[in-house]
Amino acid sequence: MIPVALVILLTAFLTVTQLRNELRIRQALGIPSPQLQEFGYRLQRSEASRRTLEQEVAVLRERVAVMRWRSVEGQEDVLALNAEVERLRAQAGLTSVEGPGVVVEMRDSPRALLPGEDPNNVLVHYTDLQAVVNELWAAGAEAVAINGERFTVGSSIQCVGATILVNRRRVTPPLRIEAIGQPETLDSYLRRSDGQIAYLRAFDFPVSMTRSARLLVPPYRGPIPVASVRIGQ
Repeated sequence: MIPVALVILLTAFLTVTQLRNELRIRQALGIPSPQLQEFGYRLQRSEASRRTLEQEVAVLRERVAVMRWRSVEGQEDVLALNAEVERLRAQAGLTSVEGPGVVVEMRDSPRALLPGEDPNNVLVHYTDLQAVVNELWAAGAEAVAINGERFTVGSSIQCVGATILVNRRRVTPPLRIEAIGQPETLDSYLRRSDGQIAYLRAFDFPVSMTRSARLLVPPYRGPIPVASVRIGQ
């Protein structure tokens, strides 16, 4: 019987203590017991909400980190694409380029005409200019300009009467051809005994050639017709 009595006594003591503590809290805060229970419930919910928000913040931070990484990766792709565009523009002659090369100057012949001779015999013609440019391409020239006009795949050299047109712009002697490439290779190719320059010199046309460590060739400024061109699939 003694152990049972002790249990009853201990239970009663704990109950009284709990009631007294609750009474003290209610008296100190002036809050009824049901409201105190409600506050406890709200506190639990707030704690749960806080944990949920912390989890959401962690997820958002991870997303931000991924977006930053993708942004950096995207910027690298854009930079690479821009570099490729500039490379293609340079190859198409749409940007100014510089480098070593050779300069060729051609002038009309200063010799006097013979009686009844055709005046065209002492003039540099567009065919002479075209022949020298073709030889430069064959020798490995990477960029060519004629009197400041960039010569590209879409360029043309024409003749209207005694007037030479490059990219539909008038050019007059002295005709200055600037070509970027290996100076030694370009120079030696142009000096061939069966080349166009040897032919012009044989008929008293002044032609000079010089090597240059640095030439600046301007971009192509003419029209680019694309009436029939389509991007392939």
